[in-house]
Amino acid sequence: MSTPIIIAIIAAGLFILVGIAITMQTIDKNNKEKRRLEGALIARARNFEYMLEGFPEGFLNRDLQVLVCKCLTEVFSQLNQVKKNNKDYKLKLAKAQHLLSEYQAKPSNTTSATLTDLEQIREAQKMLTGLYNFISKLAASRRIDAKEAQIYGKQVRRLMVQTSIDALTQPTQEALKDGKIRLAIHYLHMTVAKLNKENEDGFYKDRIKHYSQRIEELEQQAERTTESEPIDTAWDNLDKADDTWKKKAVYD
Repeated sequence: MSTPIIIAIIAAGLFILVGIAITMQTIDKNNKEKRRLEGALIARARNFEYMLEGFPEGFLNRDLQVLVCKCLTEVFSQLNQVKKNNKDYKLKLAKAQHLLSEYQAKPSNTTSATLTDLEQIREAQKMLTGLYNFISKLAASRRIDAKEAQIYGKQVRRLMVQTSIDALTQPTQEALKDGKIRLAIHYLHMTVAKLNKENEDGFYKDRIKHYSQRIEELEQQAERTTESEPIDTAWDNLDKADDTWKKKAVYD
């Protein structure tokens, strides 16, 4: 066998080996990306499942239950695309679709249950932030239209405001119980400030009026007492942290 032929065979062999190495790297990279995507989708599905099952009865109104269930269905649809032969994902998708039909058949309502446990409130706000951001992704990919995104986004924002008010209700009541009128007034001012931030459409007009009147009553009561309790600023941190859910806009 001549030298040129040997060199050609070696070169071809090296080319094949390089090609195999590149192919293996590509396959490995794709597999890693699929595992990363699968892990992210599983985590997202757990969050949506928690929203439907972990919150108190009535926390989410019918429309938001439908939205969360749509999101859950979307996530399991994506998981079925990532792993087409996974029976567990197929079953969970079918379950989510059935649950969605049940929620859609329920009568519409706009009220939501209040939360009293601070840890649960923080968890609820974290979950609602995830839901708020996911609405933006659904709208950006045209899986829901801009009008739907605006409606859903507004409902989630209102629920976020409600949880913020819920977080202030207990310390306000405790301050009044302990005779710390100035401290209670401080909390009520924080409540009014939160409502004013989200009152562009006048939705919270009556509630703002109610809390403002309550503040006036307590101011008059405080003037008749010698109470001079220092203002507890611990909740100011909560007040600042509440705005983190607004960082990603949702067609509003």
